[in-house]
Amino acid sequence: MNNDIERDFNLGGTVEQALSGQYQLKIGDVLKEAWSHTIKHFLSFSPAIVMLIVAQLAIFFIALKLQIGDLSIISDVFTGQAEFPEGLGQAIFIANFSYEVVSAPIYAGVSLMAMSHAAGLATKTRHISKGLQFTVPVIIATLCGLMLQGIASALFPILSMYISLAFSNSVLLICEKHISPLQSLWLSLRAVNKKLLQLAVIYALMMMMFIAAVLFYGIGLVFVLPFFFHVKGIIYRNMFGIRLKIVASNHSDDDQNQNPQVFDA
Repeated sequence: MNNDIERDFNLGGTVEQALSGQYQLKIGDVLKEAWSHTIKHFLSFSPAIVMLIVAQLAIFFIALKLQIGDLSIISDVFTGQAEFPEGLGQAIFIANFSYEVVSAPIYAGVSLMAMSHAAGLATKTRHISKGLQFTVPVIIATLCGLMLQGIASALFPILSMYISLAFSNSVLLICEKHISPLQSLWLSLRAVNKKLLQLAVIYALMMMMFIAAVLFYGIGLVFVLPFFFHVKGIIYRNMFGIRLKIVASNHSDDDQNQNPQVFDA
């Protein structure tokens, strides 16, 4: 006879705590924990990061080629063999917009993997596909966020950076809390505003790390990218909490063993 006992619980904060600002967000602790997860899960997490980058680059260059045709003109511009053609800037902007929107479900899968690490769970590369079941709402949220950033950038560039920060939890809210795209954007914005200074410092440090990694021929991105996703996962856990389920299997045999296991809810 096999009797399984299941119990749901919440790890970290709650939506109510996030909206009231009653969640823990110590900059040093967040960065230290993110680095420990990056090292611990480096080998298992890196393939998912590579898959995301490859997908984004492929979408970017396909979108760019559809607009300008011959991609060699870009290298000619950078080497000084050709002048900057009219419309190239707009084509690059549209290609950048396209890859962020189209690759959003894959980005969501990577974010969910990092969130699982923050909850103490191990992941496998195939778990990157978990974001695909939220394809439509994630794309809608990403599209709305990018459009608002574009409008804000035209008015006041710093406002665009604020919007990017304010909506940074929307993807995980959709996937983990199963809420609508617009509600996820609104909840993320309200929660971020409660500790805007701390979050701004964290993401400013992340931006500096990205710049430093690029200056060193991009080699540092091998560590910076997974570190970035782990930071996001920890912030989300502390803000909104992560729903987990404990399944305890009680086998009625001679030893009466109990084997507790933890799964994503």
